[in-house]
Amino acid sequence: MKNDLKEVKEYYYEMYYNEEIANRIKEGVYQQIHCKRRSSIGKKFVYVCSAVVAAFALFIGLAFLSPAVAKVAAKVPFLNMIFESKPISVVIAETLTEEGYPFDGVGTQYTHKKVFSVGLRGSKEYIDKVRPDVKKLVKELLLARDFDAYEVKVYSSEGKVTEPTPEEIKADQKFEKVVGIVNGVLKKYGYTEGVPIGFQAVNQTVDFSLPNTEPKIEEIKQQVQSQLDAKNLGFFTLKVNVYNAKKKERERRWSPIISTIAEGTFGAKKYKVTEVGYTNKSAEYMTIMLKTSVSSSDSDYQDVVDDIKDTIQEFLTSKKTREIIKDDAYKVIITSKDKKETVITSK
Repeated sequence: MKNDLKEVKEYYYEMYYNEEIANRIKEGVYQQIHCKRRSSIGKKFVYVCSAVVAAFALFIGLAFLSPAVAKVAAKVPFLNMIFESKPISVVIAETLTEEGYPFDGVGTQYTHKKVFSVGLRGSKEYIDKVRPDVKKLVKELLLARDFDAYEVKVYSSEGKVTEPTPEEIKADQKFEKVVGIVNGVLKKYGYTEGVPIGFQAVNQTVDFSLPNTEPKIEEIKQQVQSQLDAKNLGFFTLKVNVYNAKKKERERRWSPIISTIAEGTFGAKKYKVTEVGYTNKSAEYMTIMLKTSVSSSDSDYQDVVDDIKDTIQEFLTSKKTREIIKDDAYKVIITSKDKKETVITSK
């Protein structure tokens, strides 16, 4: 598989890639990322707005349109090809930028149907004019990865951005000061990488997470409060969420694996997957959960479940994946619309 991927990559660089395009992408890509200031450990639905840590930066989306590359790519398992590629949202964002379409964001949503949305900036006349071309472009990029489950929606993002109120601006400024103080203290204790910090201005609460291997949690809290007092920011309730360091490290390694499973099974119509999630609570194994729209009484139920099982097992037992998840045990639960469960476990 490694040689196959190398061949795809070399073909892409020869046929599609050049320095001018690279520079345009670097300078022009604008993505609007909506994220919360706090996150939780445990069950998380990861597909919508997922971020895949790609092993290679291959622009497979366009390369797949070539029959020559398709022949090579056919040798590579479906999820492995996704794993070795950029997330489809990034590919679409880069392509829209390259084509000169001013967009505010791309993303997926699911209510009663799966929709890939693109928000464009510009007048109504402009958006009405380019909508057919943008929809066609996005649809082609999705289908190049066999993501045939989506409808494509192109909408105007004009007027959707509201100016922050004076109170919100003040709260944001205070939040930045608090974050600076907390990060400054944490760096003294060896936490050089960013630690997620939560801040609630209403009840003056600050929370952050530390591993259960940290012996000086109370001391750290006292240091933070002391510096908050020194800056006249007032008294805060400090909450430290203690997490299991081994589980956290496992979750970090599994993140790109789960995102790949989510992107692939959610995007391809044949899998009929409506939700993908995971839980890292068990000390013994990682659990991945997939919900489907098929019922156990449907005539195609077994075929759908078998397709999901085969695709996931092929990916999880591949050499590249095993290098990342190591000897971690795992459980994959596939749940039908009528709650029937099919379970895959590691050997």
